[in-house]
Amino acid sequence: MSAETAHAITPSAEEAWRLVGHYLHRLSHDHPEQWRLRDHEASQCRQRLWSAPTENGQDVTVALWLRLSDTEVSCDDPGCAAREMYLSSDGRGRLPASGPLPAFARQEGFGYFEYKTHPHCDGWAADVDPRAVEWMATALALYGGYMRINWFDMGAADTMGVGHSLWEVSAHQAREVSRWSAVAGPDGVHDEGPSNPADVPVLPLPPEVEARRKAAAESRR
Repeated sequence: MSAETAHAITPSAEEAWRLVGHYLHRLSHDHPEQWRLRDHEASQCRQRLWSAPTENGQDVTVALWLRLSDTEVSCDDPGCAAREMYLSSDGRGRLPASGPLPAFARQEGFGYFEYKTHPHCDGWAADVDPRAVEWMATALALYGGYMRINWFDMGAADTMGVGHSLWEVSAHQAREVSRWSAVAGPDGVHDEGPSNPADVPVLPLPPEVEARRKAAAESRR
């Protein structure tokens, strides 16, 4: 895993939607008898990826590693239902505008997308366009990859907790492969970690993200 690379991406809602639209359109050509079922499976997976970051803590950082690929295919079939559903939006309705597959989808290595979220009013707020977060979660459910969730929680008046979890996404299914947490309270610190840390994947970071983290660590010394 460490031999792989990653590049940072900051997609707009339109670019994130285009990742989804082109994937599903190609899926309809490659698997004409199964694409609707796989679309449904990916939708269920997206809901799990969408809800997981809000289940722990108050300040949450989410990082996605997506196995993007070139999913754009030419199509001149006037009866193509998938093209009509996924590649014809003009942006005036619920869906963002359709268009070409983003160039970053064709780069080698993982596409790395990061955002922060926290409770706000009756829901959760993000530091990026929430529509981009929604469609990137859908893209992860389709293309596959990983999601890491780091959280911080003040808890009750006399407790504080931190933790992280790692999710693997494959074949439109998500499973938690690692979790660690620590809670500090009046009776000390209690932590729980993965049963076998050696089995936890080591995921690559984009150079600029790694440099930023190193600089932050140095400033805390």
